[in-house]
Amino acid sequence: MGEDWSRWLDEAPEEGGSSGRQVRSKAPVLRLRRGKRDGDGVDAEPTQRPILVVGGCGGAGTTTTALGIAGELGMAGTPTVAVDATAAGGDLALRGADEHLHPISLQSWLYGRGDDDPAPLKECLSLATSGIGLLWRDAAPLRRRATYLTVARAVHDAGFTAVYDGGNPIAGRQLRPLLDDADVALVLAIPARADAANRLRVSLEWLDDQFGDGTEGQGGGIVGDTTVVISHQYPGSDARVADHLREHLSGWVRDIREIPYDPHLARGELVRHASLAAETRRAYGQLLAGVAS
Repeated sequence: MGEDWSRWLDEAPEEGGSSGRQVRSKAPVLRLRRGKRDGDGVDAEPTQRPILVVGGCGGAGTTTTALGIAGELGMAGTPTVAVDATAAGGDLALRGADEHLHPISLQSWLYGRGDDDPAPLKECLSLATSGIGLLWRDAAPLRRRATYLTVARAVHDAGFTAVYDGGNPIAGRQLRPLLDDADVALVLAIPARADAANRLRVSLEWLDDQFGDGTEGQGGGIVGDTTVVISHQYPGSDARVADHLREHLSGWVRDIREIPYDPHLARGELVRHASLAAETRRAYGQLLAGVAS
């Protein structure tokens, strides 16, 4: 089993440089997410996994990460919709709809035909020039005992891959149906700060407590299938936080990825996928390749 992962960040990374310890080679990760099965119970061809992006703390860059992943899917020709899965509505569509911002909210789409029958999804989406659609939500609760599992089923039935912007906190009640779905890939985002890395411990412990299984062992369960994303929000290429997490979490989580600082994202305005730096798009592509298989 090795060290107890719940104690992996008793010390913050030193401000003067890297931790100085040798980074352990990554242990094999047990992947427990289920593949689709055909009518005979045999695994069918792999399908594109839906993805949930959640912040390990506030200001983690969940919206830009969700837009970056969705944009790479869209540019590759995958029918993709970025979905606002925050508790009371965020700015996903305002940040990402660089082609058309549709006035129809997620709630209006979900009950557009009445009798719990959603309206045609394509007719209700805001649009980005990367080829993706976007669903924004307002502050009203989902009606008629609906959850994001209801949303996920409707998006899937419409033929789209969903990328959910779950915002923060990860313990939000609305996210539980998605966290409990073994087909949904989980991305846990933090900014490249030592305090955020330390607070990540709380999120991973909560995931393990709520959705884990004590028999799964190192690299198992939902923690073992979580990809940690470190978002660089200031100029420079300081890798101390990423190195520290790789030292303590390799073998416990699925992967640890960095998104470099990008002046286009740092403006905090409309995100145009084509305007991202080549290095940023490459990082999103590598992230997507790891979480979506």
